[in-house]
Amino acid sequence: MLLVFFSCECRRSANGIIIDEATQQPLDSVRVEGLTITLYSVFSDSLGNYSIVTSMTGTVGGCPDYNVSFSKEGYQTQVLVNPEGSVYLKKE
Repeated sequence: MLLVFFSCECRRSANGIIIDEATQQPLDSVRVEGLTITLYSVFSDSLGNYSIVTSMTGTVGGCPDYNVSFSKEGYQTQVLVNPEGSVYLKKE
């Protein structure tokens, strides 16, 4: 009898720039929060850039989707799946 065990780790990352949808200007201090597996947050910099990375362990069959929340006072919160690149926020 042959037993084979797989243990996988995967890493998901999201990075890009956060932009005000109306003015097309970058937004600073936007809270970028990972909602899947590892819960933590970062903030966009003065140029609207964001980068968030998570490790997920014990996954078999590929990495699960990564849900990320983008929020800032005065703007509608967005939750995106596997975001990459520009994110546009609308004012409330």
